[in-house]
Amino acid sequence: MRRPLILAPSSDPHACALAWAIRRQGVEPIWTPSLRAQRGVHYSVRAGGDGTSFSDSLLADDSVSSVWNRRMQDPVPDCAEEDRNFATWEWKLFQRNVFSLEAAYDGALWVNGLAASQRAELKLVQLDTCRRLGIPFPETLVTTDVAEVAALIRRCGTVVFKSFLVHQWQERSSGRMHAVGVTLLNGDSELPAEAIAVCPGIYQRYIEKRHDVRVTFIGDRVFAMSLGKGQGEAYVDWRGHGKDPAFRVEAITLPAGVEAKLSMLMRELGLVFGCIDLAVDKQGDFHFLEVNQAGQFLFVEDLLPGYPVLQSMTALLVSGRTDASIDALASVSMEAFWQSESYASLRASVRTNLPERSLFTLE
Repeated sequence: MRRPLILAPSSDPHACALAWAIRRQGVEPIWTPSLRAQRGVHYSVRAGGDGTSFSDSLLADDSVSSVWNRRMQDPVPDCAEEDRNFATWEWKLFQRNVFSLEAAYDGALWVNGLAASQRAELKLVQLDTCRRLGIPFPETLVTTDVAEVAALIRRCGTVVFKSFLVHQWQERSSGRMHAVGVTLLNGDSELPAEAIAVCPGIYQRYIEKRHDVRVTFIGDRVFAMSLGKGQGEAYVDWRGHGKDPAFRVEAITLPAGVEAKLSMLMRELGLVFGCIDLAVDKQGDFHFLEVNQAGQFLFVEDLLPGYPVLQSMTALLVSGRTDASIDALASVSMEAFWQSESYASLRASVRTNLPERSLFTLE
């Protein structure tokens, strides 16, 4: 039997939903956060003049249809404490080597391949690839130099500041929480040189938006939706406003030229799956913001039940094909998953074992 391999922790709701949906097809997925560094489980790589091969004792006579690199973690070895540091690094480097081999799970569709996924996470690589492909994006500056930031503001009027990662911290004295997210800067903004010099930040020309667009690529399928306040009004960052009474979402069809360019971007980055954020300006032009190669996507079907997102991802993983048909599958949906025992078990487990990161975020 051909079975999907899901690389994600047990607390990940996307992995839980897909494991449930795959089982509905009569297939038992292999769900693990990493290679299993435990006694009785063996992996072997044989390299020689006649080629390279890989074997996994967990598979027995089965094969892998797809490898979903959802939230891969480092292996945790089963060993004596005095050996842990050495064994942990050996397993970490072995896994990195194995998952970089074409021979690993030969014939499986990788969603996404290790090298491609790591490269696609680099925002400057994304923008440089867009430049080569002729995909518009806002003028961008990454710097620690306050003079460069001030010059960009003079040219553009309003600038968006973003960090590479969302960061939160708590004041020791008051307990107040703070976060680095998206901030608008203009000619009236204070620009503390010492704070800006601490680490590089991302500064982009602010686009007066009509609305945002989220595009989810699942193999050959494309799901696009607009997000905003309606009536041509947009949020600075829509991700924090999902429960706002004014929040509006609509299924849309991308202009053919825009979709073609984004498909080229996915191919250039080597991605089978990805979530692309775009801004649409007041003139109706599309501007690339970023692609998240492991972004959240199940909320798309929650907001737009007519989009068969879960069914499409299930077909991709079960078949190992980017053009997999969804019609032959047993029906699965997010509505049914929320009512399932699998989701109830997930909720029960995270009450007692808090995950390292938030389960539900829009990224």
